[in-house]
Amino acid sequence: MTWLHPSPGANARVGFAELLFDLVFLFAITQFSHSLLHHYTLHGALKTGFMFVAVWWVWISSTWALNFLDPETIAVRMLLFGLMAAGLFMSMTLPDAFGARGWVFALACTGMRLGRSMFML
Repeated sequence: MTWLHPSPGANARVGFAELLFDLVFLFAITQFSHSLLHHYTLHGALKTGFMFVAVWWVWISSTWALNFLDPETIAVRMLLFGLMAAGLFMSMTLPDAFGARGWVFALACTGMRLGRSMFML
């Protein structure tokens, strides 16, 4: 059984799981705006920018890797939902990512990157 997309060069329809995956990162964007609203300083903007780059890098690299996989297979769908769960934890901790919940942000971000990479291997 292969997890690769049957026709990687062809245009494929976006499924429910992929749209839900993107909504997790939309939630992260709202968390960034709330964080910046409460820390409206240069220091707060730099922290928010640093977190934005970390979250953006996880999202874009996951999306790129998932383009090669068939989302209709159970294993890929389980990967998507696992990434979504970790992404929700990562997004929930964004307002306090440099505080007490920073370890949750770091674990979720690292777990998403390692989990996706291990699955691709």
